[in-house]
Amino acid sequence: MQALISLYDKTGIEELAPALLEAGYSIIASGGTAEALRQLGIEHTKVEDLTGFPSLFGGRVKTLHPAIHGPILADRSKTQHLDELQTQGWSPIDLVVVNLYPFDSDPSVELIDIGGPALVRAGAKNFASVTVIVDPDDYGWLLDRLATGTTLDDRRRLAAKAFSYVATYDARVANWLEDDTSTLPVHKVLHLRRARELRYGENPHQPGAFYVEEGDQTGWANAEWLGTEAPSYLNIFDADGAQRLLDRLGAEPACVIVKHGGPCGVARRATIVDAYIEAFKGDPLSAFGGVVAINRPLTRELAQTMLERPKFDVLVAPGVLDHAEEVILAKRRRSRIALFPGAPSALGIRSVAGGYLVQPADELESVDELRLVTSKQASSSELADAWLAIAVGQAGASNTVAVVKDQSAVGVGQGQPSRVDASKIAVTKAGSKARGGAAASDAFFPFPDGLETLIDAGVTTIVAPSGSVKDDEIAAIAERAGIAFYFAPRRHFRH
Repeated sequence: MQALISLYDKTGIEELAPALLEAGYSIIASGGTAEALRQLGIEHTKVEDLTGFPSLFGGRVKTLHPAIHGPILADRSKTQHLDELQTQGWSPIDLVVVNLYPFDSDPSVELIDIGGPALVRAGAKNFASVTVIVDPDDYGWLLDRLATGTTLDDRRRLAAKAFSYVATYDARVANWLEDDTSTLPVHKVLHLRRARELRYGENPHQPGAFYVEEGDQTGWANAEWLGTEAPSYLNIFDADGAQRLLDRLGAEPACVIVKHGGPCGVARRATIVDAYIEAFKGDPLSAFGGVVAINRPLTRELAQTMLERPKFDVLVAPGVLDHAEEVILAKRRRSRIALFPGAPSALGIRSVAGGYLVQPADELESVDELRLVTSKQASSSELADAWLAIAVGQAGASNTVAVVKDQSAVGVGQGQPSRVDASKIAVTKAGSKARGGAAASDAFFPFPDGLETLIDAGVTTIVAPSGSVKDDEIAAIAERAGIAFYFAPRRHFRH
């Protein structure tokens, strides 16, 4: 039996190679792998000794030779193939262990691996007879099977993994060669791997899973979930929405509570405990069974404060202190705590029949971009509330109107086909807290009714994008009401 080993990442070779020799394999090694085996004192044959050719062109051509690919690709079930192997004096290669140059580490032409993918593809194609290993994490599994050998199902599974590995590598090279740095490139090659099966999708009769881009372990792929209950499809979806809004709120202690994809509680305060308390007050009824996200580690004090209020399904935090998670999980065993490491924003991708809709993340404007159109001007604290209302509105499902008072969301109307209905829901939830507060609409007021609903509730600072044919009328109504009204430069629909 023969094994071909050609590795860039040589992790585990000191255990793998001796075990192969002991199991009766002879080892063929290329380039740096041969040198590593030499230093370890492990018997092997160099590729160039087998082919009769030295490594050529600075290492670009080493294993691309019939004496290597013939023994891998020969179909052992065909007499002609076996006769040709014998005629050439070649013995079959039964095991191919290969990993590729780390192209992502320093993308360049010299790190475009040619021989490695060819070896992987050859071994994977001939999985009927050849075992191909591309992942050092599989070495232990392989060693456990050396005595009995791999099965056809084993080899087929490993072949699928090998082709997937090469496809991911080729995709990254293709994206680099495309050299399209635009937000929406002409080609966007994605190769996805199922990272986690979920209990179900949005509903119990729908299966669900979490996929990641092969080779890219960021964001929720790296989140650590604490608790006995595995996360569901909606747990991850809502947790991501909460975290995205939280990321916009800056360095001050902040808390976001999301239910059914939209924010129902948001607050910034001097301490994270106070931020949670105020966020929960924003809509206590909706907060039940929601997702809570905080931008400070969970403390035992905060954990106890949370136990004094109706339960959440998921808590997202950057970390925990003093085993604070035990305070919650001891009482609420079905709650989940996600330790989220952070991640940059990514392209938004949605499937539709026959294709995909793709867009970059929505960017919020700064306070300085707001244009005052009334004689009444908001104070700096009122403008801060108005900006927070914009951020909350952007995170809600359109149409959304949000009311904020003293850096707390006190009323959010969202997901309404009518903007005036969104305004009515927002002020109803806010109640008396709307008086003196700031409100933002995620798009322009097409008619005065939504604006008048907010004014009648006592809101004194309002922001909405311009663009309506009634912009002048809207501004005139705000002026007569004696409120501060600002036009925002962008709308923030989210469907």
